[in-house]
Parts: sequence; structure tokens; C-alpha cells
Amino acid sequence: MSRKNHPLNALRAFESAARHLSFVAAAEELSVTPAAISHQIKKLEDYLGAPLFRRRTRGLVLVETGQLLAKDLHSVFMGLDRAMENVMEADRGGSLALTVAPTFAAMWLIPRLQNFYSQYPEIDLRISTSLALVDFQRDDFDAAIRLGHGQWLGLEAVKLFDESVIPMCSPRLLEGPNGIRTPSDLKNHVLLHNHSMDFDPNAPTWETWLQASGTLDVDASRGMHFSLPDHGLQAAIDGAGVVLGWRFLSAKDVLAGRVVELFDLAIPLGSTFYLVYPEAHSRRPNIMALRNWILEELKNT
Repeated sequence: MSRKNHPLNALRAFESAARHLSFVAAAEELSVTPAAISHQIKKLEDYLGAPLFRRRTRGLVLVETGQLLAKDLHSVFMGLDRAMENVMEADRGGSLALTVAPTFAAMWLIPRLQNFYSQYPEIDLRISTSLALVDFQRDDFDAAIRLGHGQWLGLEAVKLFDESVIPMCSPRLLEGPNGIRTPSDLKNHVLLHNHSMDFDPNAPTWETWLQASGTLDVDASRGMHFSLPDHGLQAAIDGAGVVLGWRFLSAKDVLAGRVVELFDLAIPLGSTFYLVYPEAHSRRPNIMALRNWILEELKNT
């Protein structure tokens, strides 16, 4: 049996107005104007072919037809609210599939996962690392953490933090006759290159940094090459050379003294880390839990 296309907006407006016996109060509850409520009530009365309210100087009074409809509609909308709450409550548990940029996963997310599970033990995170673009309609993911500029059609992008790069090395490379004291001293050491940002022609490289510092006697093309910045950072920690390190993600290694920042010239990465998910999923409790937890962790970092 097919259902009729009843005027749902008009029914919602009437149900609220009937509870409050006021168009003004109904307008405040539904975040519309009193004129919009009045228009919806008139539309419903025309649809039913009968009046629902009697307008009086001191307010509204429900006529018999309005009383019958209000009673049934209240139960209908209460049932709808319960149905939505049940779905949202069910979504508070279970799994959450997250695809993460590998560097963010290794250098920031994974070391903090225990904090997430201590707050949300009912959510099972399923994490996959990738830099590939995500099609949420095709791929089996609920959210993603990616580098970009925050403009993805149909997706909500929550900015996490800006990133910049600066030379970093083991404290050991500051010592001895070839100790690093000026940018020109880099010619005596191995440059560690990161190619994870090759997709962005504006991303800073060693050549970018040397030009910005006015260093002309260092060959920017030589050295070791890595596909991920955390690999280059680990090589720097081990004393293999000097890396153009990502400042925010490397902060714990700098604070621990495993690496030191060289000179006072940081260059913005250009791209920014975002938590991304479909706009239609922006109210899902699991996604909101992840979003709020990440933002709180970043605030405390």
C-alpha cells in the first residue's frame, strides 16, 4: 500500500504550535519566523479542508479537529524522535573506519591511541594508512585525515593544524671540527630528503630552504632520499644527516633532545592536515567523538 505525500513541514509546524498554543513560541522552537509558521498552518488547513485553530485576542485555541490531530501528531513525532535516538545510540558503539596519512599516523595518532580507547572503549577504530584520495561512497571508510587545502566538495573538513619545515639533526652533529654552526656547514653533511609532498609543486624542499637562507655553496640535490618524513627524521635521530623536519609532528623528538632545530628559518608546508568526512555524517556520534578527541589532544599538545 503506497503512502500519501503528507505536508510534513506543515505538520511539524502545527504540532509545535498546538503544544505551545503560540505561533511565536513554535517559530522559536523550529528556528523560523512566526509568519512561516502561520503560512504552514494555513497550508495544512487548506490540505485538510478544515480549520485547526480559533484565533482569539489573547492567543490560540484548538478546535475539535485540531485537538484530534494534535494528540495523534504528538505521539507520531515522539516516536520519530525515539527512532532517531535509537539509531544514533546504536552508532555510539561498533567500529569506525579511518584512513590516515601515513606520517600523521606514525608521528602523532598511533602514540596517542591508548588515550582514545580509555575515553571511548565502545568504539573499535579500524585504521588504514594511505595518501590516496578517498571516495566515501565507494570506499569502506567513515572518515579520513589528509593533507590539503580544505576544499573538498560534499565533505566537511575540520582543520587540525598548520605545519612548517626547518633543518633538524642529531645533537652529535653540532660537535667536532665539522660541527654545524652556519647554513654553509651543511655542505659537510648528508642532506636527508622527503618526497611525500612531491604531489604539491609548492611544497618546500631543500632547494627552497637553501635559497630562502641565502646559502649558495650547498648542493641541494645530493644526499639520501625517503618517501616519508618520519623515515627521514629517524635517520636524522640516528646521526645519518640533516633532515628538513616537520616542526609540529617532530615536536616530541625535539623536546626529548633526540634532534635539534637548526637556525631560525622555518618555511610553511603549504598544505594543512584536515579531518574529513561526508557532510551527511557530521552528526554521527562516533565521528563526533573522534573529532572532539583529536581537537582536545591537539590543544593539549
